[in-house]
Amino acid sequence: MSTLFWIGIVLHVILCVFLILLVLVQNDKMGGLAGLGGMTSQSAFSTAGAATFIQKLTRMVAIVFFVLVLALGILVTKQNNKTVVSDLQSAAQAAPASEAVVPELPTTFDAPAAPAEAPAPAPAAE
Repeated sequence: MSTLFWIGIVLHVILCVFLILLVLVQNDKMGGLAGLGGMTSQSAFSTAGAATFIQKLTRMVAIVFFVLVLALGILVTKQNNKTVVSDLQSAAQAAPASEAVVPELPTTFDAPAAPAEAPAPAPAAE
C-alpha cells in the first residue's frame, strides 16, 4: 500500500475519535455528556436557537470524515485494479524468445520390434 493510504488511515482514525467526542459533548437539549450536571431535557426535537460552534464544528468534521472515507475507498479500488503478474510470467516476459530452450526431436525413429504373435489355438475336436 502507498504512503498516502496510510496517512489517510491515520487521519481517518483521528477524525473518528474527534467526531465521537464532539457528538458526546454536545448539549442539544437532550442530555448527552454535557447534561451530566443535572440538566433536564425540555423537548426531544427542539429547533429553537442558532447552531452553536460545536454543532458547526461537528458538521464540518462529519463532512471531512465522509469525503476521506470516499477518497480512501477510491484509492483502494484503484490499487486493487492493477494486474498481478506471477514470477513465472515476469520471467517469461523478461527472457527473449530466442533464448528459449526448445528440445530437439530425433531425426530417425527406430520403433521396437513387434512381438511375434502366437498362432491361434486350434479348436478342440470331440
